[in-house]
Amino acid sequence: MSGEAFCNRQKELADLRRAMENAEKLFVFSERRYGKTSLVRAALGKLPRKNFISAYVDLWPTDSEGTFVAAMARAITESMSSSVEKALETAKKLFGSLSPSVTVNEEGKPTLAFGLAKHARIDPVLEEVLETPAKIAAKGGLRVAVVLDEFQQVLEYGSDRVERKLRSVIQAHRQVSYVFLGSRKHLIQKMVLDRNRPLYRAGDIIRLGRSRRSIGRLHSFAVRRRGEAN
Repeated sequence: MSGEAFCNRQKELADLRRAMENAEKLFVFSERRYGKTSLVRAALGKLPRKNFISAYVDLWPTDSEGTFVAAMARAITESMSSSVEKALETAKKLFGSLSPSVTVNEEGKPTLAFGLAKHARIDPVLEEVLETPAKIAAKGGLRVAVVLDEFQQVLEYGSDRVERKLRSVIQAHRQVSYVFLGSRKHLIQKMVLDRNRPLYRAGDIIRLGRSRRSIGRLHSFAVRRRGEAN
């Protein structure tokens, strides 16, 4: 979905792009097939390439902190590389606690894979991967946009370790924007609106409907905080 398919969503595209350029944190939810992923991908495509690196992470196939780490590392690495060979070289430089390699997928194509030692402690590995976008931004003088699709999947990991580590890390990232996409409204709202959850009020919530009229910010926490700080 692209081009004319977004003619009725120009405001949403502009809002998403502005949020990414301002390094905001957004939680976006809608039912499946409402086009949220395509819309966010389109917004990523409108960012100036010379100033931005964008990483899209599909969390749907993940089921643990280990697979989350691998998905994040792969998306970040591939966003900076034009070939599998270059991606492998980049991965070795970025992730000292992981073991990147090139494997062949089911379609017979080479793909980047990350290994995690069986008895490795997940906390330092998770922190390294989550801190990488900010390190890339600081080193290269760039902005980084990270999209975590089907974010509610982290609730299936058996602990809130990923949520807690995300909270402690992303609030200090001034040159990195985060967009958390979800297709389970009640789960995304619970993660951000339940004061007992690690990501409580960690960003704005956006509900995406079928058309422009049905999108609306429910809680402008980031805007409110900026106003209170002035």
